Amino acid sequence: MFHIALCDDEKKYCEEMQQKINRYAEKNDCEICVDCYYSGEALWLAYEKQYDILILDVEMTGIDGVHLAENIRKTDEEVVIIFSTSHRQYALDGYRVEASGYIVKPFSEETVGRELEKAFRRIRESCYDLTVSFNGEVTMIAMSQLLYVEVYRHKLIYHLADGRELRGTGSLKEVKKQDAKDLLVQTHKSFLVNLMWITSYQSSPHLVFVKGREGGVPISKYRYDEFVETYMEYYRRKLTRLSEKDAR
Repeated sequence: MFHIALCDDEKKYCEEMQQKINRYAEKNDCEICVDCYYSGEALWLAYEKQYDILILDVEMTGIDGVHLAENIRKTDEEVVIIFSTSHRQYALDGYRVEASGYIVKPFSEETVGRELEKAFRRIRESCYDLTVSFNGEVTMIAMSQLLYVEVYRHKLIYHLADGRELRGTGSLKEVKKQDAKDLLVQTHKSFLVNLMWITSYQSSPHLVFVKGREGGVPISKYRYDEFVETYMEYYRRKLTRLSEKDAR
């Protein structure tokens, strides 16, 4: 199921867009849950990364769609943003927040459908980063849900943020090859850790602490300096992205 938030200070446009999305869902046999907000402030206060897609009116009173999108982007880099507008020239503002597209009022079913398909395709392409194979079954998992990978009794164990543990075959080297976002760092011959979930590390004993795990993941003394360098570079990149967004 996909979750979509509509935000427009004119109720009629929210209702019109919701109707077109519902018709799209019926026609394409897919499940879509739609929530409506009638001000940027209302969506901002309620926002907790619970949506796959946001459709924001550019010209709202109070917090307009562009500024709302900029605020949301500071905490959520994954959500797909689509702007709705009465004036085509406002579409250029979408590049600042990596918007997927825009829909000009009055809405047409063809345009709504096209933008939804583009958004769904973008979500599917970015959602799953790793393939886990075990006993002939293949499972796809998102990098954002992976805490770390552990080698245990010649099997791979994928520890996920929701508490699940998935077993897989292969090697840590093969897992690392799938790491297109360069988020996995090898701390030990038996562990790959996701940089996104690291909360702290220590030098004596060599341990890295991961959110959601009691105790630490070991760091080999031969890998400690390389780990610190990799983690600090990741942290610098993260701070740079945040400062660039603040400057926009």
